[in-house]
Amino acid sequence: MPRIRGESIEAHKEITRCAIMDAAAEAFLTFGLAGASIGAIADLAGIARTTIYEYYPNKETLLLAVLEDRVPPLVDDLVDSLPDVSLFERMEKLVEGTFRLAVEHPDLVALLFRVGRELPKPERDEMWYTLDRLTDELYRLCSMGIATGEFAAGPAGSCGRMVADLLVGGVDELTHHEDLAHAEPSIRAARLAFLRHGLGVDRPASGKRQ
Repeated sequence: MPRIRGESIEAHKEITRCAIMDAAAEAFLTFGLAGASIGAIADLAGIARTTIYEYYPNKETLLLAVLEDRVPPLVDDLVDSLPDVSLFERMEKLVEGTFRLAVEHPDLVALLFRVGRELPKPERDEMWYTLDRLTDELYRLCSMGIATGEFAAGPAGSCGRMVADLLVGGVDELTHHEDLAHAEPSIRAARLAFLRHGLGVDRPASGKRQ
């Protein structure tokens, strides 16, 4: 009979689930999605191979589970912590915070931007839903900025997509550098400068971190 890891069946299942996700993240980062076998993940988690299938039907679902478990809470905290300032300053803080998270959580960013690209398209599309709170806030800021005249006039939807693509593309660019902390300031500054120009905001950036 398998050893119960928690004080109850429910606790045991949660502990096992977390162990599987930790092991999967390690295996995916080391070998990629294609190279990481269920057997290797099971060995890292210290459980039987068949146990993983009780929780996740395949590697693709497991990678999505890792990202869905770990990305949204970070995004929620970031959006919830934004100060009550002007719309563009709020956007600056959102951009800065996103880059800061990328520097602080390089493994998670690698799972999202490198390993995640190995997913089949339906699962890859689903993966990007983990950033919905971030993109929703960008769309909201663009819509309000255009409505109030703070941003240049134009379709709010197109503005939101442009800003979201610019930000996500910047984080993607960052992942190609070995030293994320060193590369981050210049990439962030370039993206913010482009945003100011594109949105018609004629003022210097306020978000310079020491």
